[in-house]
Amino acid sequence: MAERIDLTFLGTGSAIPTARRNHPAMLLKYKAENILIDCGEGTQRQFRKAGLNPCKVTRILISHWHGDHVFGLPGILQTLILNGYNQRLEIYGPRGTKGWVRKYFDLVGRGIENLDVVVKEIGDEIVFDCDEYFVESKKLEHGCPSVGYSFIVREKMRLDREKLKKLKIPNSPLVGKLAKGESVEIDGKKIDGKKLLYKEAGRKVSFVMDTRFCENAVALAKGSDLLVCEATYSKEESKELFEKRAHLSSVEAASIAKKAKVKGLALVHLSQRYEAIPKVILEEAKEVFENVIIPEDLDGIEF
Repeated sequence: MAERIDLTFLGTGSAIPTARRNHPAMLLKYKAENILIDCGEGTQRQFRKAGLNPCKVTRILISHWHGDHVFGLPGILQTLILNGYNQRLEIYGPRGTKGWVRKYFDLVGRGIENLDVVVKEIGDEIVFDCDEYFVESKKLEHGCPSVGYSFIVREKMRLDREKLKKLKIPNSPLVGKLAKGESVEIDGKKIDGKKLLYKEAGRKVSFVMDTRFCENAVALAKGSDLLVCEATYSKEESKELFEKRAHLSSVEAASIAKKAKVKGLALVHLSQRYEAIPKVILEEAKEVFENVIIPEDLDGIEF
């Protein structure tokens, strides 16, 4: 059975938080990885509300350094210090990230020297690669350096445990050879490992936060099982508004999903003006791309 990807929406709001939506933050869990995407103000409280432990975070991916996406970072860092966090924390972000992290370290103050933190500035590249899965990034177009991210689990061949069970093959080093597709001999019987393998499809989750419409957003999201995308404004807002502020409208986000041929779309970063009427954004997006949702804070998705 495939290892699940768990995604929790810790915050789905935009520049001004509301009673319903906190500042942006999402936690992606896969095996031992706990990757935090953005860290808006109040994120550590959202962890608690969701029943999640911030001290399990392994990496933080910052889309850009506007306050609503990062003001929760000093709090998270202080929580890690106070709880004796003892693993390496990797922080990634666009150009300028190293300087911003130094400023945030100054805010935290005493104890920050006890954290093992690695900071990397990224652009259009593979951010890190763990063989079975990796993260890639692409530059987006906002009022400051900004990047989007994709988390990708590679396609692989897996051993069919049910077939193995029916053949009554004992647990031994020979099972490892079968898992590689090799042939082995057991009790005088030759068993072809290739016939016991099946293909497990790869999976991809993409995150496109603050940006105006651009081809890099489409390229990043291409073929995603899920695209998490900002949709700050309604299509009824003046086009000059979301172009000037470098944000996406509902239909632009849906157009990215359609052009990238993704399977599903989750819209976040809604303006406070849609606090009571998120269906406006949802219905507009569905005119362009059918399989779309607007998650609430603390909602989760598994796939």
